[in-house]
Order: sequence, then structure tokens, then C-alpha cells
Amino acid sequence: MRLQKMVRALSFFWMIILLVGCLNKEPATPEVEEAPSPMIPTVGIAPTADKFTPAVALEQPTSVATTTLPASPLQTVPGIEMDSIDFTALDLVAQAGAYWVRRNALKWSAIEPVEGDRNWAAASDLENEMEAASTKGLQMVLVINSTPGWAQKTPGYYCGPVAPEKMEAFAQFLADAVKRYSAPPYNIKYWELGNEPDIDPSFVPPDSPYGCWGDKADVFYGGGYYAEMLKQVYPQIKAADSQAQVLVGGLLMDCDPVSPPEGKDCTPSLFLEGVLRSGGGDFFDGVSFHAYDYYSPPFEYGNPNWNSNWNSTGPVVIAKARYIRSLLAAYQQSGKLLMNTEAGLICAKSDDDPVCSSEEFGLTKSYYIAQLNTTALAEGLNANIWYSLTGWRGTGLVDSSAKPIPAYDAFRKNAAVLLGATSVRAFNEIEGVRGFEIIRPGERILIAWSIDGKDHPYSMEEEPASGFDVFGNLLEPGKQITISRSPVYLLWNTTEG
Repeated sequence: MRLQKMVRALSFFWMIILLVGCLNKEPATPEVEEAPSPMIPTVGIAPTADKFTPAVALEQPTSVATTTLPASPLQTVPGIEMDSIDFTALDLVAQAGAYWVRRNALKWSAIEPVEGDRNWAAASDLENEMEAASTKGLQMVLVINSTPGWAQKTPGYYCGPVAPEKMEAFAQFLADAVKRYSAPPYNIKYWELGNEPDIDPSFVPPDSPYGCWGDKADVFYGGGYYAEMLKQVYPQIKAADSQAQVLVGGLLMDCDPVSPPEGKDCTPSLFLEGVLRSGGGDFFDGVSFHAYDYYSPPFEYGNPNWNSNWNSTGPVVIAKARYIRSLLAAYQQSGKLLMNTEAGLICAKSDDDPVCSSEEFGLTKSYYIAQLNTTALAEGLNANIWYSLTGWRGTGLVDSSAKPIPAYDAFRKNAAVLLGATSVRAFNEIEGVRGFEIIRPGERILIAWSIDGKDHPYSMEEEPASGFDVFGNLLEPGKQITISRSPVYLLWNTTEG
């Protein structure tokens, strides 16, 4: 168990739920049986605190925006995280249509346990994985973690921040790693600095694979110190490879700091604002964040920590992405990558819970995958990476024998539909139905699903050339179709490029 002494304050209740019993992963675990159905929260800057300037309210988005994206790389949104890479698993990821693969695996402490004494052989297995992923045409997001004992700001905590006097050593390590791994046969271009750094060390074990640069005594939760690290390492990374893309480590952002749930302290979610407020915005290329929803039987999901629900706001990735974009805009930061590097539909409190093996959950997960990746495309994300191939709390795309399950088929069909898209826009023609029109060269594709639990007949002036269910099975042709909870794909041929 990760948690040790944090039950003394009601304001930290949900963080406790997040961390108890989750040694292998990160996201919170709220109860969702009575999940609310609010509107998308107003997005803004942190509350006024002491000497800091007052909050700035930003414009509230009212609907999924029509998004026209560049010709490349629209098809690169879907990805899958892997806990380890072997050729069989890698084949499954590639065949699923994923472009991204994420590995939380490059440990500074293993490579440089003694200052100045590098042991790259400690990463030999990971190097084989990098090379294999590159051979398959997959783009790896590589996470750097684990501060060696001699460089720790918080003694004993490998997940924690680098001491001020050792920042230059960290920068040099990163520069050397980038030089080594940006070139063939590895071809790593995306570097994520930490995994969920917005967690205070007191919440996790010292060797946690996530965290723990957070500082609960700081109004911006340690984001300012993380910014100081970025200022030192970013120039050296870019000098080592001008094409390297530096990502703020996948932010947990446990809850909405602008409209926090009652009784919940959302200060940790101010970490990114701390980075920006301290001038860190010019020293990263993109923001990596995590966005999980929670299953509520039957066939529903939501994330009450972000006032998000299946039948109102849609997947929580929308609320989180818009909050981040609003922060970046408020601090005059444009052109940043936005990557959801951990996504999933979490079931119950463990993989052993019977609910996780139910048919209803399996179907809901399949529907959710199609909705999530399409929504991420519409929101203009550069990546939406599912956690994971083998899964955690029911999120897997394969079973215990590494055999694909229906959710894998849903992922593969959706990735094929998104491939080559040149634009996407919201479809709002039917009350109670959410959907998107995707334009590809010579094709127009509609994906739609019910958001009120009812079946909706849809009559079309022009019969589609073809139609598929969420798993890729052919639908009966015709000018009318029933839209239910299960997403459907309808395809028309066009003369548009």
C-alpha cells in the first residue's frame, strides 16, 4: 500500500483513495455510483493566494469545437502503453493501429548509481525494446525517472526531485541519453521528464514509479521547482538533438482546481500553473497528462473529480485538455504539444473484482475506446495513449494469455477509421446523440452513439456506402439506422480530397 499517514484531513480523502492499493499505477479511484451530470467546468487560473496575483477567469468552452488539423499527423492520435516489450506483444500493438508506444523505463539511478560513472549496460533490455519499436514504425514516448541517491533533494526518494546542486549533472545525463537514443537504431524523439510528478513524496513509497516532485507546503505544489529543472535541462537536450520534444511529465491532475468537488483539496492540480508562473513555459515542447474515467454499472462512466460524465460532458479528457489549454493561453504559451499519455476506463478496485470480467463492462470499455480516441482527435490532441495492453483494473486489451479481447477489436477498428483524417467536426443533428464527422480523402465517416441510454432512429437522405459496428462488423445497408449506446460508423464516398 502506498499510503501511510494521510487520513487526518478530509480534504485529502480522495487523494487517499487514489493512492491506497495502487502501487502499480497512478489514477484516482473515486466512487462513481452516484456520479453527477454537470456541465464542462469553467477553466481558469489558480485561486488567489497570499502575494500571488488574483485569479483570471477564462472563457468557458460550450461544445466540442470544429477542429481542422494538419494533414500530418492526424492518424497518430491512438497509442498503447506497454509494461515491457516483446515481439509478440509489439506485433499486437502495431496490428491494432497504434502509432505511439509509451515506456516508463529509463532509470537515471540504474545508469549512474555513482556520480560520473555511467553504466549504459543497465539499459540493455530497454535498448532492445526501443530498437524493436522503431523497427515496427512505432514512435516511443520514453519516460525518464528515478533520481540516484547522490542527487536526491528528498533523501531516500528515488521518485523525488533532483537537488539544486545536482541539476547540472541531471542535465548532462539527459544530454548524453538524448545523444545516445535519438539516433538509429533507437530513434527516440519524445522525452517525458517524470511520471506524475504532481504527487508529494509523503503519499508514495520512496521507489515509486510515479511522482514525486510535488510539494504540499507550496501553493503551486512544487511546480516552480520543476520549472527550475526545465530551465537547466531543456537547452542541453535541444543541443543534443534539435528535434527532441521535451514533455512535462504525465500530470495526474487528480481533480479540477477551479471547481473542486466538495471536501476535496485540488491543490496538486496547480502544479502546471506553478511551472508556468515560474517561467518554465519556454522550456518544454508539450504537456503530457493522464485522463481516466471510472466505470459505473451498467454501461456508464464518469470522473466526478472533474465534474465529468458520459451523458453530459463526455470523456474526462475533454475537461482536462481544455483546462491545460486555457492555462497555456493565459501564460501566452502557444504551439505546445498536448498528449494524453495514460487513458483508460477503470473498473472497480482490482482486476479480480467480478464486475471487471462482466459482459457489460467489456462492452462499455469497447464503446469507450471508440468514443475516447475520436474525442481526442476532435480536441486536437497529438496523442491519446491507452494504459495499457495488458491492463490495470480491467483496462487491458488482451486477456491473461495475451489473447486479444473485444476491446482490442474496437481499438483496431477505430484506429483504422481515424487513419488519414484531414478534419473532424462535431455532429449535433439528433438530440440525445453525440457524434463526429471525419473527413478523409474521398470519404466522409460519421461515428455516433446515444448519450441518453435510448435508441434513436436516424434517417439519411443518402444511403451510406457501408456501415460498421464498434467491432468492425458490417451493418445492414439502408437509409435508416438505429443509434444506441454502441457507436456506429457510417461511410460515404465523396469527391473531396
